[in-house]
Amino acid sequence: MRAFFFTSLTSLSVVAGSSLVVSLASAQQPQPQFQPQPQFQPPPQGYPPQGGYPPPQGGYPPPQGGYPPPQGGYPPPQGGYPPPQGGYPPPGYGPPPQAPPPSDKREAGEMTALYVTSALWGVGSGIWLDSLFKVKDPGVAIIAPLALGAAAPIGAFFWDDQGGPLHRGVPASISAGLALGAVEGIAIAGTQWQYTRDKNKDWSFSTQTTVTWIFATGGGVGGWAFGEAVRPDPRSMGFIASGAGWGAASGTMIGIAASGKDWKDGAAVAGLIGYNVGILGTGALSLAYTPSWQSQKYMWLGYLAGGLVGCLVFPLYLFSDADPKHGFIGPALGGLAGVGVAGALTWDMKDGADKRGQAFKPPIDIAVTPSPKIDPKLGPSPLLDPGGAMLTGFGTF
Repeated sequence: MRAFFFTSLTSLSVVAGSSLVVSLASAQQPQPQFQPQPQFQPPPQGYPPQGGYPPPQGGYPPPQGGYPPPQGGYPPPQGGYPPPQGGYPPPGYGPPPQAPPPSDKREAGEMTALYVTSALWGVGSGIWLDSLFKVKDPGVAIIAPLALGAAAPIGAFFWDDQGGPLHRGVPASISAGLALGAVEGIAIAGTQWQYTRDKNKDWSFSTQTTVTWIFATGGGVGGWAFGEAVRPDPRSMGFIASGAGWGAASGTMIGIAASGKDWKDGAAVAGLIGYNVGILGTGALSLAYTPSWQSQKYMWLGYLAGGLVGCLVFPLYLFSDADPKHGFIGPALGGLAGVGVAGALTWDMKDGADKRGQAFKPPIDIAVTPSPKIDPKLGPSPLLDPGGAMLTGFGTF
């Protein structure tokens, strides 16, 4: 109780002391003195002047930032505004879209071709090694072809997977180089055998396989270098391979036509020459022009059609004493002419559709069906055993 009393007394003393301090501080402040306000005087007569004050000489200066435009905007000057330099941009159109750059990555189909050709190269390499070491046991001889035939495509896979995807056109170039080089080696070995077989100077099997392996391997290395330097479209490789086929076929027929006693000699040499001319010609042309797969298909059809037309020369030898072998010049040149005509007519054809954007449909459909036997009493019946086959063709002729 006594503590509470002293606490209350202390609080009241503090409050009273604070009030006293505030009162003293207020008493010490000087009191403000009120000044009398001047009385309002009316303006003199004639203020402001009637019509307002005239503007100063030179006009009023424009306010900072310029005058705001009047409500509704300024009217256009007489004759309209002149067009901006360069003209107005077309409404609703922006700059033309930029085409994305072509991908530098190889296509999936290129690797499939490389797997197949590398496997064949591996099998051929195993056969070449067996011939060098004169392996005679079939169980032992099959080891190297199987091992290398599996190792080559596996190595191609890891080359593409671990070394980064191969560049565009490189796998296709390697595949074409391997195939074309192998055919070159076989053709050279075959031509040597054709000219030396009667003299017992033809190459041994190990020498023939060595020549084939060297050209196949060299073709693969050359294809890789060509692909890295040019980055060709895979269709260009198909075009070069087709050129090799056209050149070999026409060269062989020209060799037969120009041969003497043994037509095989002329066919071997001229076929080898035509093969290389076809590779070089289409290879040079592919640097400036890449035909589509559709166009190449029509080129092959043109070669076959031109060759058939050239064969019309053979019936004329029934009335001539000339050597019929000379007639092979007709299908040889006719096939090449057909390739040229088909290539010119389809040079801008796209893959998957013709020029009208529709799926390709051949003009003539051919079907082979069994023909039923004809019963003398019942007539033709499908229930009887067939008595042959019928070849039918229908379409637009």
